[in-house]
Amino acid sequence: MNAIASIRSKYNNAAFLIGNGPNLRSGIMPSWKDLLKAASPKPIPFALTGLTNTEIYDLIELYANDPVKVKNRVKAELQLTNSDDLRVHKKIMEFARSTNTPVLTTNFDTAFEESVGARPFHIDSDGFTRFYPWKTYYGFEQMTTPTHGFGIWKIHGDINYRDSIRLGLGDYMGSVQRARSLITKGRRRLYKETLLSKSWQGEQTWLHIWFHSPLIIFGFGYEPDEVFLRWLLIERKRYSIKLRYAMDVWYVTKGAPSPSVKNLMENLDVKIHLVEDYSDIYDGLSD
Repeated sequence: MNAIASIRSKYNNAAFLIGNGPNLRSGIMPSWKDLLKAASPKPIPFALTGLTNTEIYDLIELYANDPVKVKNRVKAELQLTNSDDLRVHKKIMEFARSTNTPVLTTNFDTAFEESVGARPFHIDSDGFTRFYPWKTYYGFEQMTTPTHGFGIWKIHGDINYRDSIRLGLGDYMGSVQRARSLITKGRRRLYKETLLSKSWQGEQTWLHIWFHSPLIIFGFGYEPDEVFLRWLLIERKRYSIKLRYAMDVWYVTKGAPSPSVKNLMENLDVKIHLVEDYSDIYDGLSD
């Protein structure tokens, strides 16, 4: 049985967190490093030794005469073509839709939504910002709560909103600041004494899925560059401890993860599920 389908069958409700894996499997999008090369002036005007990908992106913007052009080059590099093979994306999205599974993705491109013809919706357009369109999803019906069904949520940004694209360390710090204010500040904060509030100031954003659904993570490296999502995973564990909830997070990966990823996941009680081949993740999905 497909690894993703097997884990999903353990829960009545769950969500997926999907990274660039399906794009790389299909050969339709660049790796993060290749995207950075495409975004930079030619050649990159500084040494890369010892720098993280997020730091490289910030330096590319600093060296650019016009930082807006950097984001525009990113957008151009991530455009789909008529010849792009979206069969892998379609299988995953059809499975997610058939099982009523929300999809969180770090991908900026439009492959997931275009593979199944999903349309953009807003949980609520009040307070919409092109920098953080966290209430916006792609799907087939209007929802009032993100956890109520299938939707594709772009948690690192969307090429349809250039200013939302998160690639640099500064970008990630902005996301942390915004999420932290929703989670910890004010009377409608997420955590209230002995419970996670289902009526809170982030309930119309994808963060509601993050904190209220079991998570199945695949196609995603979760390396130290992922400052924002590593912090969010730690926050999920923090509330799990306080409220004595099960962590209910799975990390599915081909072969052993890197030591830094393995250490993080084990310390946060994330279940690591190893597969022998990518086909165990991307092939054979059915509800």
